[in-house]
Formats: sequence, C-alpha cells, structure tokens
Amino acid sequence: MVSKHKWLTVFLLLGIYQFSGGLYIFAKAELAQYLIANAWHKNLHSTEKHKPWPWADTYPVAEITIKAQKWYVLAGASGRNLAFAPTHVSSTPKPGEKGNSVIVGHRDTQFSSLKRLQKGDVIEVKNRHTSQRYQVTMLRVALQTQLEYLHSNISNDTFDDEQPSLTLITCYPFDSLLPNPTHRYIVKATAI
Repeated sequence: MVSKHKWLTVFLLLGIYQFSGGLYIFAKAELAQYLIANAWHKNLHSTEKHKPWPWADTYPVAEITIKAQKWYVLAGASGRNLAFAPTHVSSTPKPGEKGNSVIVGHRDTQFSSLKRLQKGDVIEVKNRHTSQRYQVTMLRVALQTQLEYLHSNISNDTFDDEQPSLTLITCYPFDSLLPNPTHRYIVKATAI
C-alpha cells in the first residue's frame, strides 16, 4: 500500500514540476515583452540605446505591425534575441532606411501571422524617427541557403536600393513540429 502511494506522489510531483516549468517560461516571455516595450518607449524619447534588462546585449530598434499585431524588433539576429522578439539582421539597413532591411522571427510565435499575409497587404514599421508603411510584393518559400533574398536587387523583383524595402523571414512550414527546418518563408515588401 505504501509503495502504491509513493509512486502516486512521485508522478504528482513530476506533473507539478513540468507544469510549473511551462508556466515559468510563459511568465518569462510575458515579462520580457513588457520590458522590451518599456525600453522601446525610452528609446523614442532619448538618444541613448536602452536595453530591456541590464544584462541584455540588445535593444529595441523598431516596432512592426502585421495584421493588427504589434511586435518590437530587437537589434542583432541571434538565437538568444530571437527567443524574445523578432530581430533585425545587423548587416542590413535599419527598418525605414534606404535599402533592404531584413527582420527574422519565429514561425510559431512572433511571425506566425506571416502565413495569413497576401500580396498587397500593408506592414507598418516605426523606428525612432519615422513611421514607414510597406506593401507586400512577394511571398516565397526558399531553402535556408538561398541568401540572395537578403539583398534588394534579386531577379524578378523591382526593388530600388535607394528606397526602403523590407524582407521578413521565418522557418517553414509553419505548423511543423520539427525544429530548424531547411526551408524559410520569405515576405518581401516595398515602401509606399
């Protein structure tokens, strides 16, 4: 009888541990969004680059609105930064500047709304100085090795390096359970 209750207690404790771990991750993600938003609003009224938390190696560079859903974009496309928000690829122009700005995000969180985008839809991006609207001109699935999509002047597009353009990239397929698939979903948009 004692043995039966011991196992029940062990399984109950394991269940509580698993549930609390998931709750911790959710709470951490929600708190991070609040801290990133706070840093963004400080950046709008200051010349300093405010970090969302003291040990962060990033700061918010833009606010992006896709299908009425807003996200703050962090500087530097690292795995650590991607865990909290969409990130700007630092080797490309900042959102709203001349040239092609590239922003990457997770398919199951921040960029899940990309699957509902269609050609002609509008994406709004605000940086510290301006607000820029972009119209979606291309939706494509490509291999992760096809880096030409990071550039403005690829074939079959009418991008002008002197005009702001935007490329959003996430993993594909959207509903796959496999981590790090070999394909990417690419949305290209031009300033309007």
